Amino acid sequence: MRSRTGGRSQPGEIARLIPGKDLRRLLNSGANLLVRGEKSAATATVVALSADFPVPLVTWIAGADAGLPAIERGTLVIEDIERLDLDAQRALVAWLEGHASRVRVITLATGDLFASVAAGTFIDQLYYRLNTIVVDAVGGDDRVAPRLRLGSRPPGGRS
Repeated sequence: MRSRTGGRSQPGEIARLIPGKDLRRLLNSGANLLVRGEKSAATATVVALSADFPVPLVTWIAGADAGLPAIERGTLVIEDIERLDLDAQRALVAWLEGHASRVRVITLATGDLFASVAAGTFIDQLYYRLNTIVVDAVGGDDRVAPRLRLGSRPPGGRS
């Protein structure tokens, strides 16, 4: 697990890629974020936004770090969420229920979690808890151009 502490700063490059109104809504909402896309693009998006997340900021690598995240307040960044088996997903849902008011969760997903829900390999309760605001991270060269979608509506328009 990695951790950092510190103050707030301007989001820099990311501010030019997400419209100002949506960026302010994203950063000030305190809502959980699901950042979807190729791992380097998703990571770059989180890094660009992380200066404005509540501290401490802790990264938890799902399936690699033993146990559940060791954080009581601040921001939890979950990498590799797709690696969790169903039992670990249930444990994470229970953990999230106990920490929802104190911990903002930013999840990086490289796969299609909604398809995993439909296939029965990802718990729908966890999907909707992590999917409050979706940022599609689209990388190209050294630039990341996230697309923001508010709400937990799955792809294809189903609710």
